[in-house]
Amino acid sequence: MPDLPCCYCATIAAVDAAYPVAPAVFDIGSAAPRCARHWRYVCGQCGQPAHFMATAYCPQAAKFFCVRCATGRREVAVPFWAWEYSYEYQSPWSGGWEPTLDRLEFEGRHPGALDAVSKEPWLVRYPEQPGQWRASGTFTDADVQANWNVNARRWDAGYDADGDRNRRYQSDEPMLALLGDVQGLRVLDVGSGNGYLCRKLARAGATMTGVELSDEFVRIARHYEDEALLGITYVQASITTPDLLPADSFDKAVSNYVLMDVQDYAAALAQVFRVLRPGGSFVVVISHPCFACGPGGYVMPAPDSPRREERTAFRVDNYFHRGPYLGVWGNFSPVLSFHRPLRDYWQAFAAVGFRVDAFEEPSITERGRAELPLGQVQQALRVPYSCIFRLRKPGGGQ
Repeated sequence: MPDLPCCYCATIAAVDAAYPVAPAVFDIGSAAPRCARHWRYVCGQCGQPAHFMATAYCPQAAKFFCVRCATGRREVAVPFWAWEYSYEYQSPWSGGWEPTLDRLEFEGRHPGALDAVSKEPWLVRYPEQPGQWRASGTFTDADVQANWNVNARRWDAGYDADGDRNRRYQSDEPMLALLGDVQGLRVLDVGSGNGYLCRKLARAGATMTGVELSDEFVRIARHYEDEALLGITYVQASITTPDLLPADSFDKAVSNYVLMDVQDYAAALAQVFRVLRPGGSFVVVISHPCFACGPGGYVMPAPDSPRREERTAFRVDNYFHRGPYLGVWGNFSPVLSFHRPLRDYWQAFAAVGFRVDAFEEPSITERGRAELPLGQVQQALRVPYSCIFRLRKPGGGQ
């Protein structure tokens, strides 16, 4: 029986016929079997193994170090072999920027030292660690409130004046375009979180009111208001509360990644419809239901690879299931949301009385293309993580 080739050797040989293909000796039986050179190296700092593309070598310390221990990380958009970019990591010992082992091999500077290769014969893939899963039981607004109270401070820590990376480079620009000019208008932020969007719109000339269920988020938002004095009013309550705000009192409303976290979203829509003046618009951003169901996340033959292009497919399942999910994002406690098919939203909009007059599926903005590394740009162009509706309340000459 012929030797099984290393998947990375085969990838390189496909573009460089002179490259010698080594037999795979690690992760045999997986979709990404590897030779020793392209396996995992033990970090000289933490003692844990990491993918060879997630490992660099510090000549000064004569040690390998992994991405987890690097004090900096950057992407270098210079093509080599089958790839369009490489990584450089900052050494925890010297502070110097060092290429990862794939780039060093290409340049003929690989340090060798295969005795640093991890002895683990395969990557552990079982039990699977899904990015999200169905939640059992019945949940109320109190559960949602408690969930966001736990995560509010961590959430706020990842924000700046333009929100987080997703909002900054993907969804906020088309959302704001659909919302349009707000100068001199009364605008409602439905699920205002830490208030970053209220502050942005207030600086654009709107008179802002934010409604937020999480009292911890409201405390954070009011702290920012005390510092900036933008005239923003924050109301701590569920947007589903009947008669929470006066009818026909807002020119526009916006809900930025909120409705999928609201169990009774039909009641929330009814309340927004009630408080908008005739002819007013409501811009709704939600996580895209087509990609927010089932286990979520990308399929990766080599799950330890740092390369986004090695993610072969995005996993979705049980799209027509309606119900609660818990998802893990970074260092947050599992985040509670409620999945429903896309058609449910469209039907709920119409049932309340709204007319959909615009729809968008953002990928990446021009700012994102200019400021993000190539690998992140390519990743953002693969599947839509969100969708945006502009709803109109009939009347008012519209």
